[in-house]
Amino acid sequence: MKGGVVWAVFAFGVAVAAGVMVWASLLLTDLERSHAEANQRALSEQGVRNALWQLESELTPIVTDEAARPYFHYSAFYPAEGAYTRMFGEIRPDEPLLPSPLLRLESGVVQVHFQYEPGGELTSPQAPQGEKQRLALRKLLSPDDIRAAQAKLAQVRDRVTREAMLAQLPGRKSDPRQNIAADMVYADDRWAARNGQNQAEYQKRSDANKKAASKRKGEEQNDAQQQIGYGGDGPPPVDIQEGPMSALWMGETLVLARRISLDGSEYVQGCVLDWDVIRATLTAASRDLMPNATFRPAPLGATGVESASVQRLAALPIEVLPGEMPNTAPQAGISPLRVTLYVAWGCLVFVALSLAFTLRRTLALSARREEFVSAVTHELRTPLTTFRMYTEMLQSGRVPNEEARNEYYNTLHNEALRLGHLVENVLAYAKLERGRKEDRIEEVPLSRLIERSTERMSQRAQQAGMQLDIAACPQVAVLADPGAVEQVMFNLVDNACKYATGGERRIEITCTVGTRARITVRDHGPGISKTEAAKLFQPFRKSAQQAANSAPGVGLGLALSRRLARAMGGDLSLDPGVQDGCCFVLTLPLA
Repeated sequence: MKGGVVWAVFAFGVAVAAGVMVWASLLLTDLERSHAEANQRALSEQGVRNALWQLESELTPIVTDEAARPYFHYSAFYPAEGAYTRMFGEIRPDEPLLPSPLLRLESGVVQVHFQYEPGGELTSPQAPQGEKQRLALRKLLSPDDIRAAQAKLAQVRDRVTREAMLAQLPGRKSDPRQNIAADMVYADDRWAARNGQNQAEYQKRSDANKKAASKRKGEEQNDAQQQIGYGGDGPPPVDIQEGPMSALWMGETLVLARRISLDGSEYVQGCVLDWDVIRATLTAASRDLMPNATFRPAPLGATGVESASVQRLAALPIEVLPGEMPNTAPQAGISPLRVTLYVAWGCLVFVALSLAFTLRRTLALSARREEFVSAVTHELRTPLTTFRMYTEMLQSGRVPNEEARNEYYNTLHNEALRLGHLVENVLAYAKLERGRKEDRIEEVPLSRLIERSTERMSQRAQQAGMQLDIAACPQVAVLADPGAVEQVMFNLVDNACKYATGGERRIEITCTVGTRARITVRDHGPGISKTEAAKLFQPFRKSAQQAANSAPGVGLGLALSRRLARAMGGDLSLDPGVQDGCCFVLTLPLA
């Protein structure tokens, strides 16, 4: 019961310590995981921002280039002397023209440029009509180019309407160039100072060109005129109001468009962007930073969630879904926190096992000592009782018969020998337990060791009515303590005399030599069960009840004998191969 209480207290303490460790481990690992996730989120968001900046750098030039185009570029040809004045009027035969840069624009992103005129007519500088088409076919475009542009323009007509774009485009603003003929505005203010002089020279050149145009004849001369920078009359200035270039989704078509007002007439100019090309470009540009990114249209008015899961580009109405970002956090192996937890758990397990082992050994030793005290008390009580009773009878003269007195004397002598043997074993074992080892090992012939123990063993066998047979020993020398060997041999013979009472009453002692010297002590008694054999060499293995119900002894002889044998470099064991009786084998090292 006492041991059960001790183990219960120990288990409760271990459970409390383990519970505290589990709570601390879960708390710390959760904090570490949260910190790692926060770092990863921060790195992912930084990666998304870098990727978005890179994507914006891919798209911004497209929008900027289109927004910077003057309105008259949307006409296949425009007068060289228009100067932001009369650009969309009829072309006169004697008027020099310039081709629009959009006429032969090669862009992988822009499919076609278009213009909705005030009357709703859809035109494109890449698909000129009438006289402009004839001029373009001469040197600038091929019929295939015009047919391809017309096919794309037809798709624009089917997908994009003027009214739908006007409903979404922002308002216009006045263009500072609207009075440019009367008061021209230049990018450099130094040119403004020369504005008056420029206008006078412009008028003179116009008059001269009029006279020269009347003398030029033929189409070749007219074509040459188209490359001249000045010609025609100077028309009146035009009131220009230009809206910002805006990106719109018209269904599944992405367009860049703006409002243009010329003297109150409203135009819609823009271009159709190739969404597949843009998406492929964005995917390639984001492959390093956002390998799992996808892109989708973001129509006007769509309320996308601006978060790590959805981002929106500023240049074009495109939503970016970054997807799962790669783990860019540095991999440092096992974190110091986990190492600390592993060490702490290892220490806890080690301490628990050490305490359990120590507690088990302590309780087992305490139980064996209690059993030993009980057994020794019983072993001492019996001879002491015999001593007191026999001495009182002899002293009082109640044993008048000489033969009876001699029998009493023999009994007292045997009990004295029994007590002496018990005390000798206990003292020898106590000396070994305290670590006091007297090194008396010497080189001695094996036969002399047996002869030294023969007389004492013979007396014990004769006292028990047993026959002792000792075979001749080989002439070899061993390293041993003669006193310890004598004690071990006597303990083995004494056990045989006490327990081998049934069967053939004979004890055999033989010696053989191999790598070591082997001394076997065999009896022909009932033998030992496997259960008893497992604890045969444990000290103090007899309780008081076992000592009372078995042969005399406290169960210390075999444990002491094995320790003495091992102290000499040998060993003592039970031969499991012998079925008839018991056979103990004492091995000693050869000299």
